[in-house]
Amino acid sequence: MKKHIFLIFFLFQIFSLKAQLNTDKLMSVGTNAYHFKDYVLAIQYFNQVIKAKPFLDAPYIMRAGAKIMLEDYYGALDDLNIVIARNEFIPYAYYSRGFIYNKIGKEDLAAQDFTRALVFVPDNSMLIFSRIFAYDKQKKFDEALTDLELMISKFGQKVDLLQEKSRFLLNLNDTISALNVIDTIIKIDSTNSAAWGQKGLIYLVKNESDKALEYYNKAIENGSKFEGDFINRGVLLKEKKDYRGALADYDKAISIVPNDTLALFNRANIRAEIGDLNNALIDLNRLLEIQPNYYEAIYNRSLVNMQLGNFKDVVADISKIIKKYPYFSDAYEIRAMAYEKLGNMKAFWNDKQTLNNLQRNKNKEENNKNNQEIDTKEKVAQTKKSENNWSKFFSTTSIKDADKNLFENNILRGEIQNRNVEIELQNLFVLSPYQKSDIVREVRFFFSLLNEMNRRNQKEMSLRFVNEEVALTDALINYHFKMINDISEKIDKDRKNSDLYFLRGINNALVQDFNSAIEDFSAAILNGADALAYFCRASMRQKQLEVSIAGLIAEQTKNEPQNAIVADKKFSRDYEMIFRDYDKTIELSPDFCFAWFNRANLLCSLKDYKSAISNFSNAIAINPDFAEAYFNRALTYIYIGENEKGIADLSKAGELGIYQAYNLLKKLAK
Repeated sequence: MKKHIFLIFFLFQIFSLKAQLNTDKLMSVGTNAYHFKDYVLAIQYFNQVIKAKPFLDAPYIMRAGAKIMLEDYYGALDDLNIVIARNEFIPYAYYSRGFIYNKIGKEDLAAQDFTRALVFVPDNSMLIFSRIFAYDKQKKFDEALTDLELMISKFGQKVDLLQEKSRFLLNLNDTISALNVIDTIIKIDSTNSAAWGQKGLIYLVKNESDKALEYYNKAIENGSKFEGDFINRGVLLKEKKDYRGALADYDKAISIVPNDTLALFNRANIRAEIGDLNNALIDLNRLLEIQPNYYEAIYNRSLVNMQLGNFKDVVADISKIIKKYPYFSDAYEIRAMAYEKLGNMKAFWNDKQTLNNLQRNKNKEENNKNNQEIDTKEKVAQTKKSENNWSKFFSTTSIKDADKNLFENNILRGEIQNRNVEIELQNLFVLSPYQKSDIVREVRFFFSLLNEMNRRNQKEMSLRFVNEEVALTDALINYHFKMINDISEKIDKDRKNSDLYFLRGINNALVQDFNSAIEDFSAAILNGADALAYFCRASMRQKQLEVSIAGLIAEQTKNEPQNAIVADKKFSRDYEMIFRDYDKTIELSPDFCFAWFNRANLLCSLKDYKSAISNFSNAIAINPDFAEAYFNRALTYIYIGENEKGIADLSKAGELGIYQAYNLLKKLAK
């Protein structure tokens, strides 16, 4: 009996261990898929873990993260509610739920969740910034300012933090303190166009036009790209009868934001005033296509059409005005004139009678309440009437901008390279049957080894080199899992066939199972595979390393994301194995330009920029049309201060189809 009990216990331990290993692997592969933005696939892996072990918190949190990235906010909310209901001590669950509440307009609940999370990690800057954003959205500027002061005490007088402080002070109508903060920004950075623009706005609202114009000139001289600065300077120039200068500023504002209604309205006003009626009408028509109920524009269009003799259009527009503002006497007078021009005397006399009644009763208290007018003067990008909403008129607001990336840059995402940099190194190349259909160019490179591989396995799949991978749909996920099973059955019958291991490795890579893919490429190599297998194993190890480093950053950033440091020594063995595979790839196939490229990217991650440049140069020497290599070499030159060489490479990369190169060239030219 004891033997039977022991045997049952032993078997239970084996099956428990197997289940543990399976769920650990599923979590690992799901995390791989999440990291490389294959969110649909990641959810499938987390579903399997939850089905096997519904008591675990991690798969719910990770699945919620994937749903958030797919903008399934309510589905993510369900997952996080489950976690928090059974475990109230996971700060990241509160952070994620707070992020969702911010997204769906429940900022009060968001602030509560961030506050709960801060109980566990009181110094977490990410959580404090998130709560500032929630307070900002609720117009709780005192609370936002308190949190922001904490951040300033922690990180010092950083310009972006000071700009937020000035904005909150303005929203609290403390213009004196706001000006002091703005002056501090200017002392730190006298070329800060946003600070000069903020200062100009304050003096514009205070009706000190000369000072406002001086500061707007400073903002624009220092490279402002905020349309509001040009709109407001245009208003000031118009006051000084500098119509040419005002029109030029409105043109610039519209070139920055083509559908800016304030700029279109103001430009139409000036054009009408100087007699350019047809162009004024074009601006007003365009504005009203964008915002059909902009009544000031409707009224001004009626005035322009009256001068142009378009009386039917006048009647149509004024009728809309009267429906909205039935006590606006000027509207009846204009419509009466239009009816008279059209010969509709009955309508003319009706409007005249209404006008007379309004004028007779204009002093009565009842009609005084309803006395209505429309302001047709030029609009500034901020007025005293809206001074409780200063924030929307500033060109730089780090808290608002941060919301776009708050979740992508959190400790789960863990991206390791240039998190907040707009332009990054082009990704490493891998083999895949899929390529994004919306890219403007396709890498074309004749490579005999790949062509031969595709010829041998044309019934299975045709592979190509890509560095922008496609996230798999449900149908493709199921297809590739089936492919893995089918190939496994073939391998059972033919264990020496390197192509079968290679193809299964590709399929495992597509479902983000890097460990299985590496094992398959290793088996392919043992059975005589060529340089392609070494290349694929290296690229899988490189992707796996990225996830590992991201995991380390996640661990380090739980309490303070800004201070995360990754020690290269911790992963020295991983780097060595990847370099060894690329070296073997190049030894077997010296013209393998993608191996040189991937190797160069790896060197960049180690900050060995000179060696990286040498590797990019080798890739370009093999393939002179290798746009990604030019682009990455350009960035590497710029990293080490050789801008002239970097600019030349950017120009070539742009010529070959990488459009981001032109954006960076423009920035470097400033």
